[in-house]
Amino acid sequence: MQEAFLHYLWQFQQFDKSDLQTISGEKISILKTGIPNSDAGPDFSNARIMIDGIEWAGNVEIHIRSSDWNLHQHTDNQGYNNVILHVVWENNQMISRPDGSEIPTLSLEKITDKKLLEKYESLIENRNIIPCSAEFSTVSELSKIAILDKALTKRLIQKSKIVENLLEKNNGDWEETAYQLLAKNFGFKLNSDVFLRLAQNLPLKILQKHRNNLFQIEAILFGLAFDFTNEEKKRNFDLEEKIEEGKKDEYFLKLKQEFDFLSTKYDLKEKVLQPHEWKFLRTRPANFPTIRIAQLARLVASQQSFFSLFTQTESFSDLQKSLKIEQSEYWQTHHHFGKEGVRKLNGIGRDSVENIIINTVIPLLACYAQMTDNQNLMERAIAFLENLPAEKNNITEVWEGLGLSIKNAFDSQASIELYNHFCLERKCLLCNIGIEILRK
Repeated sequence: MQEAFLHYLWQFQQFDKSDLQTISGEKISILKTGIPNSDAGPDFSNARIMIDGIEWAGNVEIHIRSSDWNLHQHTDNQGYNNVILHVVWENNQMISRPDGSEIPTLSLEKITDKKLLEKYESLIENRNIIPCSAEFSTVSELSKIAILDKALTKRLIQKSKIVENLLEKNNGDWEETAYQLLAKNFGFKLNSDVFLRLAQNLPLKILQKHRNNLFQIEAILFGLAFDFTNEEKKRNFDLEEKIEEGKKDEYFLKLKQEFDFLSTKYDLKEKVLQPHEWKFLRTRPANFPTIRIAQLARLVASQQSFFSLFTQTESFSDLQKSLKIEQSEYWQTHHHFGKEGVRKLNGIGRDSVENIIINTVIPLLACYAQMTDNQNLMERAIAFLENLPAEKNNITEVWEGLGLSIKNAFDSQASIELYNHFCLERKCLLCNIGIEILRK
């Protein structure tokens, strides 16, 4: 048994309440179960309970066995002095508060319908990747909508924490944080970490000094990314083909010359990345890190402030237009230095723009909205998701196979979170769908 099951029993009062008594024989009347507490401290706060005719207000703590109270060292924690009721499945030990007073204990083992326990165990122990798949079609649309809202909120909070961590490292600088988050997502999954290191090694304020010169921005970014000032490293920067043509390429030679000057000016030579860190294998030329760096350079040159772009652009279509740019002419015909492609490489495509909005703009909006208590920004983040098409992947296909309607990115992002952090972890009792199934 999991403690979550007891939380469910208590929160929804799924036990026989006709003659409630503590293990000491005191009569109990539950006036208010309390509010579930996900932080440190007792499990339910602000409960109100009548015990032998006396009304008590305080907290409720829940354990599988009463001895877990001592196992979890609550006796030594003064924060548990205001526990007015200890709810357990099995009472195997008398326990007391930190101040030495005995705590009234309610055991649920003999007053809970065993069929409910069996149904719960059947739900979380079956081998289906979606535990409730057999009964999913019987669940109300209201419960499905409610859990998608809950899952999306959880996902936005988690993503905003990533932004918050970056913000802390940047000493509260929102502009640098927006730039680094954008750079990280330009690497998509394969090169996200190395793109982030590139941005962290190269402050945006340096690049902004050269906004009127795209070539200089490219020189700094490519020079730091591939360290082509080092001849040995230059020969090996392309792990797939070990291209040497770059040495004879006029663009490359000018880029190297420009980087030699700028890296000395800004003291950047000790911050170069190792060429082998970049991944080209199993990647289409349009997604090569060289192309993505060129596109990032163009965006830096085209925007005075990424933070303002992401937080002040109210129109979804305007935001799309601002992100849909083309890289410089050289990188429209090359995917490596000195390596001309067969066909022209287009700029940032629709899918990439949508990916950037989902993984850069919306987390930034959510984090800034939380920190400034700005509900309008949070609503805009949600509205952007509703304007984006639904993502198509294995997870969304599973949900659609069960009949879940996934119309836009709001639905797909929520369904991904629901699958990863509720279904896979068997947190059915935190899910509106699981709760409805058990309460039927």
